[in-house]
Amino acid sequence: MPSITRPLSPSRGSRALLALLLIAVCSALAHGADAAKGPRPTIPEEKDRPRHDEFLNVAKAGNVDLLFLGDSITDGWRGGGLAVWTKYFAPLKAANFGISGDRTEHVIWRLRHGELEGIQPKLVVLMIGTNNGDPAEDVVAGIKTIIADIHERSAGSRILLLGIFPRGEKPAGRERNEAVNKMIAVLPDRKVTYLDIGAVFLTADGTLSADIMPDFLHPNARGYQLWADAIIGPVKQLLQSDPANLAPHFATPASVAKVEKQEALAATGKVGAAAKALEHLAEDTYDKTGKTADAAKASLAVITAWKDGVDAEVAALRQAGDVTAACDLAAAMAAEYTGDLAKGYITQVAELKKDPAFAAGREFEKLRAVPYADRRDPRFAKLIEAFAKKHAGYYVEQAQALLPKD
Repeated sequence: MPSITRPLSPSRGSRALLALLLIAVCSALAHGADAAKGPRPTIPEEKDRPRHDEFLNVAKAGNVDLLFLGDSITDGWRGGGLAVWTKYFAPLKAANFGISGDRTEHVIWRLRHGELEGIQPKLVVLMIGTNNGDPAEDVVAGIKTIIADIHERSAGSRILLLGIFPRGEKPAGRERNEAVNKMIAVLPDRKVTYLDIGAVFLTADGTLSADIMPDFLHPNARGYQLWADAIIGPVKQLLQSDPANLAPHFATPASVAKVEKQEALAATGKVGAAAKALEHLAEDTYDKTGKTADAAKASLAVITAWKDGVDAEVAALRQAGDVTAACDLAAAMAAEYTGDLAKGYITQVAELKKDPAFAAGREFEKLRAVPYADRRDPRFAKLIEAFAKKHAGYYVEQAQALLPKD
């Protein structure tokens, strides 16, 4: 009979050592995986699949220009806010993708599982974060991830980012959400507009009335009316404007007709002409009250701050490696102005076009224009691979990020 060789049995000591090593390795791997994922508000998490499936059907039907994204407060447009929604937003081809109880990670999951496939809304109204029990910095990271996901899947969409509404009868306890609002207030760029309307729900001493939010969190019909009144103007303006066009935004129109007229001109993109007229009005010696000059100076300050912001964005894009975006911004500014200001931007454009990355950026734009649903086609992955072999740097990283994550 052939002999049977049995494996040697490990001693108790060696078994214990092996167990300790396995625990250590697993712990290290788990820690590394968690670290790679980032804060919880940025990690996609599934919730309420039936509602998600309803939204997929809405997206497949198309014809959505205005999309609301959020949690139960947004979801409530179907309940206490329905009459207001029907009057204000339904005529604007609006859809409501709000789900009660959602946190940032749930919205991220929904976006990455098809809720923008079939639609390219002109404007997305986003308010999220009150349900997150995470540190303010992590909630902001989640909101930034949502914004990036929207732009990745619907590059032409503008976003109206709303500050988280006040909750709780008294100001005490609102610190976390207020901290989030302060941080997201500085996120806006050409395609993101921040608006905090929380004050419309509060009394002078900061109290939240039960007549507006009975549970001090969710608006009733009166609360939704206040919400609609506060955003309908910006919503219509953002729906009508082209995010590719550059123009300053005047939150409150000037009380002086002459100045308001120039603000309106600037808002259409004719910034240089409006600025010249405002400079003249700022020196108005015929108005003894000084109201015209003061109003003109205030409007000029808005234009100057806007111009400084665009210049900073051009510099930041160039530094990051997004040469084509920087070039497009500089070219748009050259079209807005005349004289020496225009010459400065024209010079920038010429310099940027000489950068080798400029051609790569134009090629990348064609890849980014491919609809998200079509990026699952294996041929798209081959295009990305070919692009990566041809180029290097910023645009290669951006191109590889176009591949579906799910």
